[in-house]
Amino acid sequence: MFGGYQAAVADPIAAITCAKIFPGHEVWTRSQHINFQHEGNSDLELRFELGEEVEQQIRDDLAQKGRSTPTFEYGFYRKDGVRCSKIINVVAIRPKGYQLRRKVDKKGIASE
Repeated sequence: MFGGYQAAVADPIAAITCAKIFPGHEVWTRSQHINFQHEGNSDLELRFELGEEVEQQIRDDLAQKGRSTPTFEYGFYRKDGVRCSKIINVVAIRPKGYQLRRKVDKKGIASE
């Protein structure tokens, strides 16, 4: 599977999972990085888990700050069990109607 296809398949997984677990929020992929570690020379399986600790941290963030920006690590695995691609995906979980408020520093660089 070519890298672009892996990126397209991997992109929505964490966001869709969070949207189902935390309804009533706007959820999207904020960033994604793929590290191609080994050749994907067989069928590939995407393995993703949202552990209880991460889920609780998101719940705590939402209760305390009204938003959360968790980072997930998952990957594509070959038939022989070797992870060929490591995905780091950051998800934005925000209240409905969220408006991005950008802060501009002295150099004119905007950030959330």
